[in-house]
Amino acid sequence: MKGIRQEIVDLSTEYDAYAKLGKLYLIETHKKGIGAVEGADLIKNYTGRMVGKKMPARAIYDALKILPRHDRCPFCQYGTIETLDHVLPKESYPGLSVAPKNLVGSCNRCNKGKHAAVPTGPKDCAVHPYFDEVDDQRWLIAEIVETTPAAALFSVGITPGFHSNLRARVLHQFDALDLAQLYSNVATEEIAGIAEELEEVFQAGGFADVAAHLERKCRSRLKSGGNSWQAALYEAMASSSWYCKGGFRTS
Repeated sequence: MKGIRQEIVDLSTEYDAYAKLGKLYLIETHKKGIGAVEGADLIKNYTGRMVGKKMPARAIYDALKILPRHDRCPFCQYGTIETLDHVLPKESYPGLSVAPKNLVGSCNRCNKGKHAAVPTGPKDCAVHPYFDEVDDQRWLIAEIVETTPAAALFSVGITPGFHSNLRARVLHQFDALDLAQLYSNVATEEIAGIAEELEEVFQAGGFADVAAHLERKCRSRLKSGGNSWQAALYEAMASSSWYCKGGFRTS
């Protein structure tokens, strides 16, 4: 292991350089290992020396887990942090098993959803929380479905400020993690939970007050992130005259 130390350091340096460019797909897989060290033994640096509660590198594991804001998974902005995800999977890139910038706090759902997928080109690399700035553009949008009770559909909107590859990567991750379904499911609960509150606002001030109330909620949710599913939901509800005029009722 000591004999390949410089190769591991060089690989981590290469990783940082390509991650900044959104080109992690250019790093070659090395499942069998590096030099005389087999891939399985490199992976054990993570599974056998970092993950366990009493392992020697556990402090690094814990330090990385608390990096995401508000303890929210940076891949879905919904789940809480439960584990560390390898942006480039350790099975195919064992030399990066313990590279700190390849380890991102995530929820179990996203960690499993990403599987061990190996990027093949510029459009299917995961959006990297440490290197990719995607919250300076509003890309998550919602649409209210006029049913009783109301429902919401989520999608990736037009993002003029993104270069084409970044938008493609956002869309790829959105689809791969099935975020449209996740957000629609949790929106159903949110819509049901706010119905009584909106009825009181409607009775006091009518349609206009309901819309204003929802706009305030949208602005509040935006403070936690430009692409909060809740912000997108409240914006869609506020923009729907049907919803504000009574579509919020659950029966």
